[in-house]
Amino acid sequence: MKETELVERKIVEYFTKDTVFKEITPKEYADFSYPRRIRLMNFTTRLYRVYGFGHLMTMRTDTRFGMQLLTCSFMPSEGKNVPYLLIDIMLMGKKRMIFVEYYDCTKKQAPQPLLDRIYRKYAELPDHMEKPAWYIPERADYSLIKDVPRDLKKTTLAHVAVDSVRAYKAAAFSASSEDNDLSGLIEFRQRMIDEGNPSSAILQKIFGKEGYELFFNSCIMPTDCTE
Repeated sequence: MKETELVERKIVEYFTKDTVFKEITPKEYADFSYPRRIRLMNFTTRLYRVYGFGHLMTMRTDTRFGMQLLTCSFMPSEGKNVPYLLIDIMLMGKKRMIFVEYYDCTKKQAPQPLLDRIYRKYAELPDHMEKPAWYIPERADYSLIKDVPRDLKKTTLAHVAVDSVRAYKAAAFSASSEDNDLSGLIEFRQRMIDEGNPSSAILQKIFGKEGYELFFNSCIMPTDCTE
């Protein structure tokens, strides 16, 4: 089993444990590739409706040139008073990166001591140097943007990811629900579509501009809680 697949399974397992959930992955998004004939990049997407929270999407990307990617989008679409969480993992050769990104679009922007505790636990990991982007200043201070050297035996990508998911789950399921918190999250989602994000270029090539927006709204950051 590939490392990204193992981490994905752990994330889904820990976030859905002791909750009511179901998989609602649209068939057209479950498995796709780019380019379609050559299949240099293969995508496996799963979408879950997690009752009492909202939605969880995982998208694993395997490439012929050795790079592995995993994206997990935690969308508090029931209006929970918690930040939106996006986890990105990239493995390629000796490079191992994990981004645990929190975007607080709520009205109150309440303190998040559980998330801050995980930040402090892994703060000494080397920071990953990013290129400037509009969304970087929007992140909460307790986001982790880290390189994880392979020779660190006590700290793995799975540790950072699972610890972050545990803390986020505890924060999310103890938070209040406020309908007006969704408005800020929807505005942020539109900025992710219009102003771009690390996956937007390749996904627009696959689905086209309108198809990409539909994929983003219905799979990556859905707000429909009628399932």
